[in-house]
Amino acid sequence: MNQARRSWHSVLKLRHLIIALTTSSAIITMVATVLASYKVQRQQLIAQSLDDNLAYAAKLANTVDGFFKGALQQLAYSAQIAASDFGQAEVLRSEVRRLHLQTDSFNSVLIVDNDGLIRATSPASSPMQGVALRDQNLLRVIEAGRPYISPPYLPASGNLLVFVSHPVVAADGRQLGAIAGTIYLKQKSVLHQLLGTHYHRDGSYLYVVDAQRRLLYHPDPDRVGTLASANTAVDRLAHAASGSEVLINSRGLEMVAGFASAPTPGWGIVAQRPLAATLKPLGSLMAQVLGLTLPLSLAALVLVWMFALRIAQPLNALAASAAGYRPGGTDRALRAVSSWYFEAAQLKRAMLLGLGVFNGNLERLEKDAATDPLTGLGNRRRFDLSLTLLAEQRAPFSVVVLDIDHFKRINDTHGHDVGDAYLRHLAGLIGDSVGMGDVACRIGGEEFALLLPDTDLAEATARAEALRRRVAEAQPPHEQPMTVSAGVAEWQAGPDEDVQATLKTADQRLYCAKTLGRNQVQAA
Repeated sequence: MNQARRSWHSVLKLRHLIIALTTSSAIITMVATVLASYKVQRQQLIAQSLDDNLAYAAKLANTVDGFFKGALQQLAYSAQIAASDFGQAEVLRSEVRRLHLQTDSFNSVLIVDNDGLIRATSPASSPMQGVALRDQNLLRVIEAGRPYISPPYLPASGNLLVFVSHPVVAADGRQLGAIAGTIYLKQKSVLHQLLGTHYHRDGSYLYVVDAQRRLLYHPDPDRVGTLASANTAVDRLAHAASGSEVLINSRGLEMVAGFASAPTPGWGIVAQRPLAATLKPLGSLMAQVLGLTLPLSLAALVLVWMFALRIAQPLNALAASAAGYRPGGTDRALRAVSSWYFEAAQLKRAMLLGLGVFNGNLERLEKDAATDPLTGLGNRRRFDLSLTLLAEQRAPFSVVVLDIDHFKRINDTHGHDVGDAYLRHLAGLIGDSVGMGDVACRIGGEEFALLLPDTDLAEATARAEALRRRVAEAQPPHEQPMTVSAGVAEWQAGPDEDVQATLKTADQRLYCAKTLGRNQVQAA
C-alpha cells in the first residue's frame, strides 16, 4: 500500500498540476477571446446591414416621392393646356398622346369631364372614347377636385392600378374635369423601373405598402394587391415612420430590415436581407481572429510549460491567481505574487503577457466597433453612446450636424472613390477643429456630427462657422469645390429637455441651411 502511494506521488508531480492549470487557463482565455470577438463582430455585421438597408430604403423612398411629385407637375402642365381648349377634342387627344408618349410615367392617360365622360385617352381605345364613367373609384378622380393619388384599384380590365390625377380648371376657376394617369401594379410600369431589385442577390428583396398595408410591389407578383402580414416595419410605416430592425417575415425567416416612407403617395418602402446572409461573413472573420489569437496562445502556453519544469514555492500563489482570473478582469492579484527567483519571475511575466494580449484584443475590438473605417472618426454607435452618457450625466452640450453640399453630384460625376476622398478630407478638417472632450462622428453617408460638452449655442455656432469657412477655403481633394451646411442646437439639461428632440432640431436647422442655399450655418 505504501509502495503504491509512493508510486502515485512520484508520478503526479507539482509541475504536472501547473501544466494542467496553465493549459486550461490558456484555453479559457482563447475561448473567451473568440466568444467576445464573435459577439462584437456579429453585432457589427447586423448594425452595418441595418444601416445599409435603412439608407437603401430611404433612397428609394425619396426616388418614389420625387417621381410622384414630378408626375403631378406633368399632369398640372397638361391640365393647363387642356383647360385652354377643353371643347376641342383634337387638342385633348393630342395632349394625352404627348403626355403618354413623351415619358414613361404612366401606362395610360385619360381626360374626363365633370359628367364622367371620357373625352380623350392614350393609348387610343375606341370603346372608351365618349363613354361615361360609372365606376365610383374612377369618379373620385373628378370628385377630389385637387391633385389626387388613388388607393390601389381593380377595374373591370383586371389590371390592378393606381390613378394619379390633377383637376382641369378654367381661367375663371371652374372645374372642367380631370386628367389622370394610370400606373399598373402587376404589369411592367415605371414603378418597376424605379425600384428594380435589391442590390444583394442572397434572398434580399424589396416591397412597397400603402397606408392600408396593401402590397403595391413585391418580388412575388401573386402577392401584389394583398394585405401585408403583420410585422413591426409595416406597423410603423402605417404611421409614416422610418427605421430599421430585425424582424420575422411572412415565411418565418429572420430578416434585417430598413424601411422609409414616401410622403407624397403615402407609401412605405421596405428593404430587407436574410439574417443568415448578413452573418455569412462571420465565419471568415472568426477564422482571421483565430489565426491571430491561436499562435499567440500556443506560444504563451509553450513558454509557460517550459517555466513550469523549474517552479517551486511561488507556484501555489501563481496558480491561485490564474484560477481566480476572469475575462476582462485586472491582473492586480498576479502582479502581487512574489517571484523571488528567475523561473517564477519568467512565468509571472509570461502570464501577464498573455493577459495583456487578451485585454488588448478586447480593447481593439471595442474600438473597431465604435470607429468609422473610412474616416477614422466615431461611427453612429459611438455618437449614440456619447449622447446617452451626456444625458445621463445631465451635462449641457451643443450638437452640430453637417454634411457636404451636393455630395451626390460629386459621387455621380467623379465616382465613389473621389466621394470617399471628400469624406476623408472633411473628416481631417473636423478632427483638426475639435478640442479635448469633444466627440466627432460620421453618422451617415455624407453626414457628420459634433458633440460639444459645456458649450453654449453661441460658441457652438461660432465654431461651426469657423469650420465651414475653413472647409470652403481649403484646397479640395479634387476639382469639384467643397462646401458644407450645418445645423446647431443646444441641450440645457433641463427637466423637460429631450436629447433626441435637440438632435432633431439640429437636423431641421441643417435642412433649413440647405433650403436657404447651402454653405451656411443655421442655429435658429
